[in-house]
Amino acid sequence: MTTPHALHHSLLRPCILQILRAAGYHSTRPSVLDTLTDLAARYMLLLAQTTAKHAAINHNEPELSLEISIQDVRMAMQDCGVLIPEKTLEEQDYEGKEDTRGVDAFISWAMGKGNSEIRRVALEGSDGAKEDYLTVLKKKHTTSDEDTRYVGTMLGKPAEPRIIKVEGSEITSLKEWAERLKNPPNPASTMPSSRRQSSALSSLGDVTVEEMEF
Repeated sequence: MTTPHALHHSLLRPCILQILRAAGYHSTRPSVLDTLTDLAARYMLLLAQTTAKHAAINHNEPELSLEISIQDVRMAMQDCGVLIPEKTLEEQDYEGKEDTRGVDAFISWAMGKGNSEIRRVALEGSDGAKEDYLTVLKKKHTTSDEDTRYVGTMLGKPAEPRIIKVEGSEITSLKEWAERLKNPPNPASTMPSSRRQSSALSSLGDVTVEEMEF
């Protein structure tokens, strides 16, 4: 059985090959290709984790804590060394001008000839192609409808959500369980009262001991 790590590695290898081909390389050793693929995967994982950390810090509202903004991505790219060179915040504040050289360089690369060549190689070497290698590969190796074969997997469309009942609790679904975690009930309202019910003695009020009949 193919592990998720091996599957992701196999899907990323052609992308690295296309980048190497666009850079002018025509061949490489398998060990070199695996090393570059592993480095690319580790770097993308680091970028994703850093983006998630910035999103958790920047968004205080619970409903927005899982949303990613462009500011979160930019801060992660700065931390991971994508947007360089860049002056420190103290230098930018002292000069009164934001240093955008790193952002400008990244935009120049994304819109430049180097990235265009990567896209050309990735789209089957044709400027008018609209399908990437993975889409073409799936069409070559399948005779049935893609929706029925790859549904619910990372290669196809997501499956329809199903209701999962949580046994042994009054909670009936995972959605209700998630809502309960976000808004836990008040402990004071759920704990049984330790005070006993009022008895005849509690209703005597200000009656003195001498007036009580035993």
